[in-house]
Amino acid sequence: MRRIMLVLAAVALGGVGVIFAQGGRGAAPASTPERHWYSVTVTTVKPDHVREWIEIQKSETIPMQQKGGIKSRDTWQNGAPFGEGNMFAIVTPIDKFATYDLPPLALRVLGDAAGRAYGDKLAAITLSRRTFAMQDRVELSIPPAPGAKIVAAVLADVTIVSGHAQQYESYIKDDVVPLLRKDKDNVAGFLMSRTVFGGNASEYHEVTLLSNFATIDKGPSQARLLNATERAAMAAKVAPHVANIERTILRHVPELSYQAKPAS
Repeated sequence: MRRIMLVLAAVALGGVGVIFAQGGRGAAPASTPERHWYSVTVTTVKPDHVREWIEIQKSETIPMQQKGGIKSRDTWQNGAPFGEGNMFAIVTPIDKFATYDLPPLALRVLGDAAGRAYGDKLAAITLSRRTFAMQDRVELSIPPAPGAKIVAAVLADVTIVSGHAQQYESYIKDDVVPLLRKDKDNVAGFLMSRTVFGGNASEYHEVTLLSNFATIDKGPSQARLLNATERAAMAAKVAPHVANIERTILRHVPELSYQAKPAS
């Protein structure tokens, strides 16, 4: 959550879109899976102004984003129940970077005076705000079933050792994803992405989607599906490639999220 709250991570889930929602495409070689770009804005709201911030998002920000052509939005809250409850992450697709040659969205949609007033109003109740760009890793992910109810997510911000991206991605593809597929009754989805601009380029984001918090009581998939020897082997395989891991529990905020309208 300190970096992404993604999710995270951000997918056209039918009800929750954190990483695979239709968005911009990163230029990549033909042998590389198609990448989609996302903007993640992490905002820490003044504790005594959280309700005001939420109301502004509902009545002003979301209508402005929809009018401005932002196809989808997902909002996640930290402090659900651990961490800072006044921290939120908003994930939206980046259709093309040429959009950033234009004036800010609020000025384009609301006009100069109203747009600046809107920005000042938010700034007055905000402690900090940071935006970064990430790309998804569809081939390392397990999209949730259409219409799946996603209540929460376990986010792991993983900083890898410089130069070890290929080894780490191979570990996720060959070891983690097959294991989680076997645990489909408990894991609603698994989403991978990587920071590209505005943050640590050695940082990946693993988002394990949950249909309820009770799933956490069962323990991680490794603990339930592998014996001690298998768990140790799996840990030893990834250890040389990881410099740091931070885990956060996030709550999805459906009233501050919306999905792209299906093509007619």
